[in-house]
Amino acid sequence: MSSHILLINPWVHDFTAFDLWAKPLGLLYIASTLRHYGYEVHLVDCLYQGRPVGSPLQVNQRQKPYGIGYFQSQEIEKPPIFRGIPRRFKRYGMPPEEFMARLVGARCNVPLLVCVTSHMTYWYPGVFEAIRMVKSVFPSVPVALGGIYASLCHGHARENSGADYVVKGPGEVEVLKLADRLCKRERDYGRVKTWIEEWPLPAYDLYQDLASVSMLTSRGCPFRCTYCASFLLGPSFLRRGPEGVAAEIGYYVNELGVEDIAFYDDALLVDSERHIIPILELLIKKGLKVRFHTPNGLHPRYIDLSLARLLREAGFSTLRLGFEGTSLRVQGASGHKVNNQELERALGCLRAAGYSTRDIGVYLLVGLPGQTVEEVAEAMELVNGLGARIKLAEYSPIPGTEEFKGAAALCPQVTHEPLSHNKSTFVRLRRMGMGIDYGAFEGLKSLAKRLNDGLADGGGTLQRAPTMTVES
Repeated sequence: MSSHILLINPWVHDFTAFDLWAKPLGLLYIASTLRHYGYEVHLVDCLYQGRPVGSPLQVNQRQKPYGIGYFQSQEIEKPPIFRGIPRRFKRYGMPPEEFMARLVGARCNVPLLVCVTSHMTYWYPGVFEAIRMVKSVFPSVPVALGGIYASLCHGHARENSGADYVVKGPGEVEVLKLADRLCKRERDYGRVKTWIEEWPLPAYDLYQDLASVSMLTSRGCPFRCTYCASFLLGPSFLRRGPEGVAAEIGYYVNELGVEDIAFYDDALLVDSERHIIPILELLIKKGLKVRFHTPNGLHPRYIDLSLARLLREAGFSTLRLGFEGTSLRVQGASGHKVNNQELERALGCLRAAGYSTRDIGVYLLVGLPGQTVEEVAEAMELVNGLGARIKLAEYSPIPGTEEFKGAAALCPQVTHEPLSHNKSTFVRLRRMGMGIDYGAFEGLKSLAKRLNDGLADGGGTLQRAPTMTVES
């Protein structure tokens, strides 16, 4: 019987998708676990940007610094729920013809199992498309589906995806159990090493010519924001040791030649004296030539001048701060984990450490049920007045969270159709009492762009902009 397992990171079907160094970390940890226990693994990542020259896809050439940019894309028909959205709908990633060619090329080594991951709940059409194509080539091979959509919309995935198995939560041990069962192998799973034991590293060697990776130093989150599903996907807050984190980074830089590393932790700075500070000190000692980024957002409350200087010296090049908003309603949704004064103090420390305006963005949450345009405008005015760039983060209702209950009461469709979780769609599906509609949101995006464009930068240190009045 074959010991070969095929792993697939599927396409994104959406109005927009932007590459912020993200890789399918869960799938790569599963790959390492399977390989350690004797299985052969192969990866097809539909979103991997190392595409052959001459691909028939539309390629957006507007490349950003540090290797981020727009995914290659192909316009496709909108699902009926999206037809009222005045935007083009696309498939992001490799063309289906290339994906099919890779599957057909693997026929000589029929896999024991195919594992498909999933990300945003409303990206499931790309997942379904991949599973259908896998089944057309390997009709007798079982397909296991895991990831965020499979975990948060487990029933929907079991009923509609076409997968033979749907896995909830971290999948390393569960997929190993499944593979062993198919091979009729017995194993003591209580002795299987887990992620927190510093082993194994995600199987980045399955890629070629990697310029960037994403990584985690922790799983889960100690906070319980009412709009976030982190505690559902990882009920425990687990952290790795600083020495293991530094060694992993050294491997990426020295062995794989990686130039940019993005931290996707939900709480990277929590308990900084025992976690991020020792990591930073080890990285500085190693003198690695690499740029670090925090696209998932940092908690401003924990940033003081000492930490800001360590981040700068260690090579953290772009920082995103999670702020959400100025109103007590929005700050309460995040458990009051940061207030206006803490944001101002953090930005001042980063300014003193040498960060420029272009290095820092502040996330503001837009679209919470009941949130008003005036609340968002007030938050935008504060961030702009502090000389930082505004990054609007559109609210998406996530099953299992506290905010989902309010969203479902006002828009019942979200309970049975994950496509309605799409941030662009949800804002249009709003009814009376939902707050910010599609037109108002587009206006806020335009305002954010004007405010950001008006900030002086020139590559110097972060400047404090004059306070201004923002019209609602």
